[in-house]
Amino acid sequence: GWIARAARHGARVFADVGWDDTGRWDLAGLPDLAHCEAFLPNAEEAMRYTRTECPRAAARALAELVPLVVVTLGAEGAYAVDSATGATAEVPAIDVEALDPTGAGDVFVAGFVTGTLAGWPLADRLAFSGLTAALSVQEFGGSLSAPGWAEVAAWWNYVQSSADQDPAALRRYAFLAGLLPAPTRPWPLRRAVPTIGFGRSA
Repeated sequence: GWIARAARHGARVFADVGWDDTGRWDLAGLPDLAHCEAFLPNAEEAMRYTRTECPRAAARALAELVPLVVVTLGAEGAYAVDSATGATAEVPAIDVEALDPTGAGDVFVAGFVTGTLAGWPLADRLAFSGLTAALSVQEFGGSLSAPGWAEVAAWWNYVQSSADQDPAALRRYAFLAGLLPAPTRPWPLRRAVPTIGFGRSA
C-alpha cells in the first residue's frame, strides 16, 4: 500500500516491471499502475501484458491504465503515449557498440525522470533517456556505468565536431546545448570500473 500512500501525498511515481516468471502476464497483478504517473516497460513486457503483437499498440493499450506510457524498443529506440494530452513521440536509438547492458534500463528510467522533473517536451525526454542508456552500455558495470553531465557534455561536443554525423540526427539533440556544462575533457571519458571478480584467481 505504500505506493498508493505516496501518490496521495504528492509523490510522482514512475514504474518499471520485471519479467513475469509465472507466465501469466496478468494486468490485474499490477494494481499500483493506477497510482503511477508513468509506466516504462520494454517492448516484450508491454506486448505480453496487453496480448498485442506490436509494441506501439501495446503502449496505446497501457495508456488507458496510466497517464504516460513509455515502451523501450531496444535498438529501435522508444515510443511514448501521453494519455492526458493525446501526444505521442518516438525517438530512434543511438547506434553504439555495447560492452555491457547491465543497468541500461534503470539509466533510461532515471533519464526520463530527470527530463520530466525539468519539464521537457516528451520527445526530448525520450531522446535524453535513450542517450544516457546508450552511453551507459559502452562501459562495464551497473551504477558505475551511468553517465553524469560531464559525460553527456563530452559526447555532445564530440559528435558536433565529427564530420560523419547526420545533421538531422544532431538537431534531435539540440536541446542539450543550453543545459550542459562546458566540456573539460575529450570524449570518451573513462569511468570507474568494478573490481569484484577481477582479482587474481587462487
